[in-house]
Amino acid sequence: MSKEPNNIRIVPNKDKFKGAQTFDNQLQVEFTGDRKTMVEGDRTVILNLAERFDKERQKSNTFRVTGKITNIFNNVISGKTNYDVFKNDLFYINPIESAKSGVWKGYPQFDEFTFFRTQGIDGHIPFVTKSSSTYNWMVYLSYASENVTGQTMSYHNEMMNTTTNFIASDGVPFVMKKTKYNGKPLITFYCGTNHNLSTGEYIKTSFKYNGNDLFQVYQLGDEAYGSEGKVFSIFDLGYTGTTFGDGVTGTFKRVINFSNTGETTSEYYIRKHTILTDPKDYNLTRMGFENNPFNNDKKLEYADLTPNGVQRTSVRNGSQSFGFTFEKDIDINKNLDNQDRPITELFVTIIQKGYMGWFNKPFGNFNTAINVGWEFNFLSDSVDDWWNVSSSNNKDNLPVGFYQYNNQTFYYNKDLKSGDKLMGDFCEWNNFMMEEKVLSPMVHKYNFNPVHFQNDSTQTMPDGYLYYPHYPIKVRDFSDYIEQGVVDEVDFIPDYSFYSEYENKWRWRDLYPYGYIDSDGVGVDHPFLNNSHYPFKDINFIQTPPTRNFGQRFNVIGELIIDDCE
Repeated sequence: MSKEPNNIRIVPNKDKFKGAQTFDNQLQVEFTGDRKTMVEGDRTVILNLAERFDKERQKSNTFRVTGKITNIFNNVISGKTNYDVFKNDLFYINPIESAKSGVWKGYPQFDEFTFFRTQGIDGHIPFVTKSSSTYNWMVYLSYASENVTGQTMSYHNEMMNTTTNFIASDGVPFVMKKTKYNGKPLITFYCGTNHNLSTGEYIKTSFKYNGNDLFQVYQLGDEAYGSEGKVFSIFDLGYTGTTFGDGVTGTFKRVINFSNTGETTSEYYIRKHTILTDPKDYNLTRMGFENNPFNNDKKLEYADLTPNGVQRTSVRNGSQSFGFTFEKDIDINKNLDNQDRPITELFVTIIQKGYMGWFNKPFGNFNTAINVGWEFNFLSDSVDDWWNVSSSNNKDNLPVGFYQYNNQTFYYNKDLKSGDKLMGDFCEWNNFMMEEKVLSPMVHKYNFNPVHFQNDSTQTMPDGYLYYPHYPIKVRDFSDYIEQGVVDEVDFIPDYSFYSEYENKWRWRDLYPYGYIDSDGVGVDHPFLNNSHYPFKDINFIQTPPTRNFGQRFNVIGELIIDDCE
């Protein structure tokens, strides 16, 4: 057998040697080449880049949240303190008179209310620069995980001077008054929250008239501008007695269909949030030279006009914005929301910490200092009794810590951790419409520690400030239309669908794909990179005293424009 390359010749034994036996010969052949058979997977590879990007985007359920916080704050609560360290750090009011009297009055400096401290307080606990963003506030991600129906609540109506005490599951609180519109007799309901009603729908009241508790909505609003959301009327059919008298209070639930009250009556509750991140999971930075529209308020405190004889610069108000980034990626498919649906909203949750010790001394035996309430807990010319610090109804799961320094005790709100739960907004859910509405957002109130700061406020300007803790971020969206299907006739009916026995059909809302925005602006289109979505949240963070009336009614109707046409 010749071994020359490409010249292989096999010679049988009998042709080589006379009389030799013939044997079978085998030749090992090496198979080499530059072609291969295409497998099925290769035939379905997406070659279009845009199509490939969209496929990866739709499969991704991971979100990394970023955003900006604009701290809107006006330092208006002043007072005095017996703690020398704090006394030496005030923004002084009329320091000449204070130097004469020896009673130094002023405002805690802006460093106690901002998100990024620039310095500590001389003579107080050591200041760690790398922890500048963790002394005053903590920022978390959360989601609405469950419903609380038994929360005790209270609504005071100033116009009628009435108070409605109720629990969340009772529905929307109101007070009634007999009115007239175009000569027609009406019974008008003034609600504590948005009623979310439409003309022609029904209300199921907490009382009955001749055995009936369902009444049809005749019109929305009254003579006050912008009142449609919190005022509605039913037609007065000649009701007698005191059931519908002026000043009568109660609660109601929305009913969409009189013939199907069992399925179309709304449910009411407080959303409870579950924290998704730990303090180490977010970074806060100053936004360079970006300021909000509010002016800085600084002044030089001269040595002769300070209690300790030290010259310094004090700051009452500031105007800087801050950027935040969460380093923890959130997989929204790992949890379901408070209605056992796929999560469509994450929340940036901001909690006051106050580590320097000006605030948050708990009252009595409570282990929490921040009070909680809702938008209807605010009055125009006084402070709602709801904010009484001795009440147990306005407390939440916000534990207080303390430390001792200079033989004094100081309190602060402890950091939360992943898995902790907090209360949220007052909401309505309707099974038939498969829709949740926020009726009244939740508010936090933090107070000064009266041992270390005695404020000059009155009943109309009490100590402490209010803020909204929860800020929603849409991560995906349900469609604005309701799908319907019969069992065994429609595939892929989602787990969160509602079966209507009245219609003998399943009802649900589809989830829109990422990047799709319908004609009503419903949908999300967040940037997508490295298998993650990057939503951005712009937060106007408002801190205000409790006299801000979130639900005030304005009895003003603008003048009609009259031109030559009239």
